[in-house]
Amino acid sequence: MSRRKNISEMRGRVSAATATTREKQESKIFELGFPATPPYLWNNKPLYAIWKKYSKWLYERRLLAYSDGAALLELCEAELAGQAERKKTILHGTWKRPRFPEPVYAGSSLAAFIERVRQERDSFSDRLRPDQTLMLEENGMDYDWATDDATTIARQYARETLASPDAGVLMKLACERWLKDIEEGHLRGAYWDVVAARNVVTYAKKFGGLDNILPWEVWVLTSMFAFKRASGLRKHSEIWLSMGRKNGKTKFASIVAQFLLICDQEKYAEIYAASTVREQSRIVWRDARRAVGDNPELAAHVTRWVDELLVNDTDSKFQPLASEDRSFLGVRASGIIADEVGVWADRNAWDALVQSTVSRTQPLTLAITTAPAHKLTFAFEKFSWAERILRGIVLADHVFAAIFRIDDGDDPKDIVKLRKANPSLGVTLREEHIVKQISELEESPSGLNNFLQFHANITPERTLQRQGSISPKSWDKCSGFDLIGETDSKKAVTKFLQLNTDTPCYCGIDIGLRNDFTAVCLLFPKGRFSEGAEPIDRQVVVVQCFAPEVGLLEKERSWGVPLSVWARTDFLQLLPGDMIDLRDIKQYVVDLNTRFRVMECGFDPWQFPSQAAQLNESGITCVSVPQVYSQLTAPSQEFLSAVQRCSLVHFGAPLLAWMAGNVVFVESEKHSGLKPEKLSPNEKIDGIASIVTAWHRYLANPPRGVARMYFMGEDGEWSKADGKGGIEKMPPLPEQVHQKGATYNG
Repeated sequence: MSRRKNISEMRGRVSAATATTREKQESKIFELGFPATPPYLWNNKPLYAIWKKYSKWLYERRLLAYSDGAALLELCEAELAGQAERKKTILHGTWKRPRFPEPVYAGSSLAAFIERVRQERDSFSDRLRPDQTLMLEENGMDYDWATDDATTIARQYARETLASPDAGVLMKLACERWLKDIEEGHLRGAYWDVVAARNVVTYAKKFGGLDNILPWEVWVLTSMFAFKRASGLRKHSEIWLSMGRKNGKTKFASIVAQFLLICDQEKYAEIYAASTVREQSRIVWRDARRAVGDNPELAAHVTRWVDELLVNDTDSKFQPLASEDRSFLGVRASGIIADEVGVWADRNAWDALVQSTVSRTQPLTLAITTAPAHKLTFAFEKFSWAERILRGIVLADHVFAAIFRIDDGDDPKDIVKLRKANPSLGVTLREEHIVKQISELEESPSGLNNFLQFHANITPERTLQRQGSISPKSWDKCSGFDLIGETDSKKAVTKFLQLNTDTPCYCGIDIGLRNDFTAVCLLFPKGRFSEGAEPIDRQVVVVQCFAPEVGLLEKERSWGVPLSVWARTDFLQLLPGDMIDLRDIKQYVVDLNTRFRVMECGFDPWQFPSQAAQLNESGITCVSVPQVYSQLTAPSQEFLSAVQRCSLVHFGAPLLAWMAGNVVFVESEKHSGLKPEKLSPNEKIDGIASIVTAWHRYLANPPRGVARMYFMGEDGEWSKADGKGGIEKMPPLPEQVHQKGATYNG
């Protein structure tokens, strides 16, 4: 039974070329080819033999057409009957015509192009300069930034987007990240291959059918293939591309798939256009098949089957793949085009596909989609993750993200604002079409959700929820890297603290035992940024967060942020057990007071009163700061004002940046006060809460030219911070302050 099934499947597997031939035979078109053989000839062996003889003879002379079936049969019957004159008349009457033109075979420009790509890869190490991101040209010369070259166009697009008022915040962040990489990528082991950038754009224009390639397409395409590691392998293995409908995503993705199939040099490559639905998975694949059929060289180089494009030279294939037809398990993908991820029900298909690439040397996954319909989707989770990458909260150098969407607060009915979500508006997407839909919304507002999703490229729910009070742009402007002369967050913090051991500061403590962080902040009303300089009037915050080590990975999955990465890079300090031990926090506060000139410590009275009392007994001033409007309004206003006027300084900690994006300062209708709150239970703000608490104590007791603070320890001895992070024992002080727990400013 299984053998019959296999035979049936083999017979049913008809190549696209064969199917096309049958269509031409049935249509009897005038084109070089064999006409359909009459069924009854199979039972007439003498006549069938003559048919085969003349078919071959005429075809080899490029005279036979699909439409010649009747004339060929008459010729064969005349020869079988020995009618020489009739045969001669038929031959002269039908085939005394010009021959069909010679075909174009792969081996000229396509073969030369593939060889150029091979030379690009082979010469990589010779063209690499470890001290510069831009690599050398093929001839060993420096890149000259020619006006119409791919790399120049990509850089120009990034610069113009960064400066344009018509570009969205996320695209500005993406271009800012790109420009930084093109300048400083070599410091992190990433290089830009100008030859690779030129080659992939050349393929798109010459073979892929993208004659009028747009600047955004050049920017994304070159970013995928030109950024490389020192090994010569691609830097980016995961690409997230999102924009409104009808902006050319499908055509773009089909070119990426073609290039991976034909030019990527991956032996036994497996490229898949993947989706959860059969018809959706075939859309990108069908575009690639058409591009191959439209180019004679590609048609000769790539075999077109009904559901497969095959390159025999490398035994590589490109297929549509849908999870409703078969499991994604068992594939060994080297390239994945994940189409319309916004409609994927869950992440199971994604995980199966991505995990299938682990044995490949440089796999590439391209996810293309418009915004998902609602937040409870895999796509919303992934694009939120991509947004955090662009903001610098998550560090993922292997990911390239380009998200074209309107910004929060933009009017979705403003055609100018909609350009943010539609980079091909006026080219592949007609502006009149969008204007018409906008006018229809005035008559039928119920269509707004679909319009937001498909043309503004934003999940409708996002426009209904509260937004954070601090924009990523405002927070990033407060970065103090330029002031401190460092580009690494941890190095910047260390240097600043070393320079400010004697600068007055305030401590803020926000306690979370299990499901929140515990955060301890140092707020410096003025900060010193270089050796020997006087402190300047900028409010500097340094925040350390703590979390229990048990359950960290579960929280990471639930909250959607890289807690384990932050823990390994010391932005998050893990404490033993499944709950914060407040004795550890108390000791940390003691250490801060020995190292720095802490004026007061403010704390949330909910969990910390006992430890605060013990600290007060040891001479460390701790003051309760109830988390109510009456207490938090003034420090909240001052904090927000400092962010807006950029007098606040932080050092780019990704954990604190995430919290800054999560906080909303809620105004009380009763008291018109402000206090910080979370956007949602999983969006934590403990670091910001600790800053506001510290600011409360700063406003309540500002520094007044005090000298170094001394305090009495458990042994009854007076001590002071030695300016080097340690404690210096002091000689006897005035008699009136000789009591345990006292403080003395002298």
